[in-house]
Amino acid sequence: MLRNRRMLRRAVVGVTGVLALTVAPATPAALATTPESSPAESPRAAEPSSQQGVEKLAFSSSGMELELGNQNFAIPLTGTVIMEGTPPVVPGSTTAIDVRNLTAHSISPDHSSAPRQATAAQQGLGEVHVEQSSTPKASLTMSQKFPPKFEQTVFLDLNITIENPPEGLRERVAPRSAPQEPLVLTTKNPAEMLGKLDNFPPQGAQYQLQNPIELATENSQETVGHVLGIPAEIDVL
Repeated sequence: MLRNRRMLRRAVVGVTGVLALTVAPATPAALATTPESSPAESPRAAEPSSQQGVEKLAFSSSGMELELGNQNFAIPLTGTVIMEGTPPVVPGSTTAIDVRNLTAHSISPDHSSAPRQATAAQQGLGEVHVEQSSTPKASLTMSQKFPPKFEQTVFLDLNITIENPPEGLRERVAPRSAPQEPLVLTTKNPAEMLGKLDNFPPQGAQYQLQNPIELATENSQETVGHVLGIPAEIDVL
């Protein structure tokens, strides 16, 4: 009897082992392997914008320097200008920029028209207006990509209208019998302005006249004055 129980116990253990092997099969190696994650793509650096734009901008000058009748005048100006074009996106490349409708006027006639060294014989110029007379040549060159840096060269033909010309200048350019109208002077050659920009359209960009420009009347090529400087700023409105 005891022998029969031992044999039955061994049989049960043997059957249990077989069942265990059947119920718990080995996990396939392919399922146990975790796939490696693909490396994340690095973000691309921001590129300078190459979209063409048209924008009306603010133009100002701390003091356009004029030499008229052996006197020097510094005339603060305020006005507007329109620029249109596509900025370059490759360092060293240049694109054409349309600059048009530049108009400006003196801020305070009483102050802006006063000569640098006032004397009793000198008089104020009154209202002074500056207007672009033709569509100039203008270019924009990228000098650096990150951060963006540009140089802009603008050639301007200007008409400068002076309400009260200095003493002796009106008599020099117009007959005594002529009506006392504002005197209009023109640049004999285009004024070359060079600006340093961080973006386009310009935002607070500074421009400087590269060389003095001779002034003449509309009906004569005789030089009657000079534009010595135009420290200008062009900014968003």
